[in-house]
Amino acid sequence: MRQIAQFYTLFWVIYFPTCIAFNDVGPMKWVDEIMTVILIAFTMAQMGSRYVMGPRRSFYRYETQVVKKEAGVFLLVLAFFTGYSLLFGENIQKAVLRDMVQWIRPFSVIYCTWLLNPRFTIGQKNLMLYSMIATMVAWLFLHTEVVTDAEVEFAVLGQLAMCTGLAWYLFKPQSRQNMYIATALVLAGMLAPKFKYLGEVVCFVYVIFFLKKHLKFKDPKTIAVLVLMMAAVLFVTWSKFEKYYVTGFTDQAAYRMARPETYRIAFTQILWDYFPFGPGMGTWGCAAAADFYSPLLYKYKMNDVWGCSPEFRSFIADAFYPTLCQLGVVGIFFFCWFWKRRLVAFNKIHDMRYYKVVLITFFCLAIEQSADTSFLSGKGMGYCMLIALCLNANRNAWMVQKIKEQREKRKLANVSEQA
Repeated sequence: MRQIAQFYTLFWVIYFPTCIAFNDVGPMKWVDEIMTVILIAFTMAQMGSRYVMGPRRSFYRYETQVVKKEAGVFLLVLAFFTGYSLLFGENIQKAVLRDMVQWIRPFSVIYCTWLLNPRFTIGQKNLMLYSMIATMVAWLFLHTEVVTDAEVEFAVLGQLAMCTGLAWYLFKPQSRQNMYIATALVLAGMLAPKFKYLGEVVCFVYVIFFLKKHLKFKDPKTIAVLVLMMAAVLFVTWSKFEKYYVTGFTDQAAYRMARPETYRIAFTQILWDYFPFGPGMGTWGCAAAADFYSPLLYKYKMNDVWGCSPEFRSFIADAFYPTLCQLGVVGIFFFCWFWKRRLVAFNKIHDMRYYKVVLITFFCLAIEQSADTSFLSGKGMGYCMLIALCLNANRNAWMVQKIKEQREKRKLANVSEQA
């Protein structure tokens, strides 16, 4: 237990400056891949320990076995699509392997953290929090234009601010003061917000301050609340949302913008042209499709779109959801199955603090990936770790209860001996 907590504390402290804040610095570009490999290796080394597995015939061990089985299903699905892509895919082998590494990252971070279940001391929590705040301050110090230029936008600042605010709310004792501090940290991302970050802030404020009980997705009241929250998100992001997802689909003058065109082709053409398993990994909307220029970009005339040509590839990987077409209808089914299971698991979390954090994290990922691919990059690892930490809330509550029961038994045994 102590070794796992120490490992994750170090992992966390290294992760935020190298994989989010300063990932664009040359030597930092491969840190997220290296850290993912280290995390997987560490998890495999710890799998036999009693702490990870839990006592026999216990709720803890049952949960561990469920996570292991699901992780095994994920590996089988990934192996199938990797093999399919290597044999029948539309891009070269290097592109397939590059994309495979990206797909491994978020799911391995979730499953490994979920299995290892790090339980931090107060000192370790403070070290992680203050290192995150120091990272954000250092980033702001090097990007003073966020103060002098009202038009500047940085996705990195929003990701740093949201993760730091959520971690503060999760790690610090529950109090109104800590709630306000967490909110202030999140609002720091508004110094240079991307349009999607405004929607994430709306979700944060609603969940933290107004959500009093678990959402019941079959309840009309819950559906009404979610519709209102979605309307609020659209209201604060409408100018950019309308440009990309309304005008971008309908106005012929703007029809060839990279992001809406990527969506349109993915779900109206590629998904059906390559039914049911897709054109294979590394072919559409991902970093591998840009690095190893995908033949599909020529096939669907995306090479004529600004930002998607062989000479200038910056907007080939500009949104996550279109990348799902690579895996076809079958891959989309498994992706939705994964998140359906997560939503069911979220609603089983008893502690409202953990429930709120995991719900906000889910909403942030859902919003952010509409115009970003950070879920598949190192920048998404922080959200994945937060999700896994919250998924362990019930197991940790069970452990605390068992420890209390054992202490009570010892006290009773001592009393009976003295009598």
